[in-house]
Amino acid sequence: MGSRKTTKPSAGETYRKDVALFVAAGGDESVQRVMTAVHGLARRLNQWYDRQLADLDISAGEWAVMSQLARDVEARGLTPSVLADAANVAPSSMTHRLDRMVQRGLVERFTDPENRVRVRVMLTDTGWQLFKLAIQESDMLESDVLRALTVRERVKLAELLERAIGGLDALDR
Repeated sequence: MGSRKTTKPSAGETYRKDVALFVAAGGDESVQRVMTAVHGLARRLNQWYDRQLADLDISAGEWAVMSQLARDVEARGLTPSVLADAANVAPSSMTHRLDRMVQRGLVERFTDPENRVRVRVMLTDTGWQLFKLAIQESDMLESDVLRALTVRERVKLAELLERAIGGLDALDR
């Protein structure tokens, strides 16, 4: 007897089946098409990002810290408690994470000059270079994902998604 090779359904097939299932369960087709596509795309990209971070020897927790620190446009450094809140972990867990990141040369701690009791954290040059490398590698994949769209279609898609994000903001009020 020969073995039968099963083929994994394509992303498009999975998407269509999921939409049909959600519509059959009472969902609005136009809503389900958008949300299922956004969710499926995010899930697949997150799987790729996880592999990419592992290849770069960055844990998801370290990435959460690095990306939060990269957003520190004032370059004043962030407190460990702010980083713990952003990463949704206990402050003690953040302390251990920061210890490991300091040992790897990705971040540095320093005393807040305005409050000598408070500690602040910043990306080092090494940390920033690793952050940039991760972003550049991600951009290559993301560009491939969007290759089927024209620049005009990308702009329109971004505008539409930005409006949908505004709907999330309205729900939070």
